[in-house]
Amino acid sequence: MKIPLQRLAAALAMTTWVTVPAAAQESEIDKVRATMSKLISQLVSQGVLPREAGNALLSEAGVAPVTPASGAPAAAPVAPGWAAAPSPAATGAAGSSQPAPATVRVPYIPEFVRKELKEEIRLELAAQAFREGWSGPGAIPGWVRRLEWDGDLRVRTQLDRFSNDNAAALSILDTNRSRALSLLNTSEDRERLRVRARIGLTATIDEHWSAGVRLTTGSATEPVSSNQTLGTYNNRYTVLIDRAYVRYRHRDEFSATAGRFGNPWFGTNLLWANDLSFDGVALQWTPKLTSAIRGFATLAALPVQEVELSSADKWLFGGQLGATLAPSPRSIGARVGLGYYHYVNLLGKVSAPGSSARESTAPAFAQKGNSYYNISSDVLRPLLGLAAEYHLLNATGQVDLPSIAGKRLIVTGDFVRNLGFNRREVSQRVGVDVDKQVNAYHLQLALGEAEVKALHEWQVSAAYKRVERDALLDAYTDSDFRLGGTDARGYILGASYGVAKNTAVAFRYFSGDSISGPPLSIDVFQFDLNLKF
Repeated sequence: MKIPLQRLAAALAMTTWVTVPAAAQESEIDKVRATMSKLISQLVSQGVLPREAGNALLSEAGVAPVTPASGAPAAAPVAPGWAAAPSPAATGAAGSSQPAPATVRVPYIPEFVRKELKEEIRLELAAQAFREGWSGPGAIPGWVRRLEWDGDLRVRTQLDRFSNDNAAALSILDTNRSRALSLLNTSEDRERLRVRARIGLTATIDEHWSAGVRLTTGSATEPVSSNQTLGTYNNRYTVLIDRAYVRYRHRDEFSATAGRFGNPWFGTNLLWANDLSFDGVALQWTPKLTSAIRGFATLAALPVQEVELSSADKWLFGGQLGATLAPSPRSIGARVGLGYYHYVNLLGKVSAPGSSARESTAPAFAQKGNSYYNISSDVLRPLLGLAAEYHLLNATGQVDLPSIAGKRLIVTGDFVRNLGFNRREVSQRVGVDVDKQVNAYHLQLALGEAEVKALHEWQVSAAYKRVERDALLDAYTDSDFRLGGTDARGYILGASYGVAKNTAVAFRYFSGDSISGPPLSIDVFQFDLNLKF
């Protein structure tokens, strides 16, 4: 950085002199003189002033000029106009003679000149900092500005209440793990403190490519929930990679995502739990149909389980078409979607006597409700597999209506029918006649903010849900409503209130009963504190 020579010359030209008594300490005078000398010498050595101009200024101050060899001023004689302190020889031993009073001249730069110099120096520093990237916006490297963090933390108190009339229920997951009949808890009430923590990082590579990673609490064997139950003898929590994907975007109309990512389809938690992430590849096209309506089309191929010793890997193939009418503060918003989801190779198959070749057809994860049968060739080591196919037709709609005081009334409906269910084949596998219960629906009303994000914002909601036994795959359903699974019906009440920015308290009540299976009624109460960042 170079100070304009004209500005420096003007400052020196406008220097005034202040008179002080000769009795002032010589050390103070020497300090002023040395400071001026040092300043001019440094300006010359750093190239701010030409050497000739600097030497002229030093000469006026009575200081030896800067030499090219040393780059620093030599010992300075007394400058003209500066009073020298009397030496002992001059005063004499007796001190009988005293020098006449004298004055010293101290250079002074007017205040408005100093302000102008300061401002010019500041502007030049800011410009240099921006060019060199060590201050201001340029201080942050470009790769850092392309990173975006997000996350949330939820603390929950959950109460599970079981009816006294509940029947015993088989645990599909525990039975398959232990190869012995195991039962679910259907009678003992539970009180749990739970925590869910998630943090994600999105890196934008350029206008087309990006990548994302998210870490979460939870279990490596329970894909539908990220909750960590407290009370494990103060052991540390498990931290898992919940998402890891790459994404390609072309303008705002097409995207392709591969890896592990969030739910790519529009819908509710009727089909899939909110915490569920998917593996695979998803393509999405969102053309603009009119100035207010945008369409969407999504195709996905999602592996459910790769089976090492078999070519019958388990897959989910799905597609959805729909359109969105974006809401405004005084207008209606709407969204509709029609989807089809086809599971492949999930049907359980019985192994030949003495063989375990088909045991991989048993589900690696299950909750409760679907039709199951024993596929083990050893009657003493039961292994339960799905008795039905699951080819799901799904219709979803949502209307967002303006309401009073700037609030919104959101009406949502979701319907699913399993087209893959064959009553004769399922009954033959199970060994008894199995009813065709293949429909599920979810209706919800929500009033308030679409999402509670600020202080005093609120939302209340009420919903009714009915999920018949083989309407959809029980493994991926919401784990809160009747503690997961199908063959369930009941209602859900909720309320949320913002206590600060991105901070809310919430309450939800789930009341669920069985539809056609043995009696199983479970009420769930949840009290949450949610923080997002």
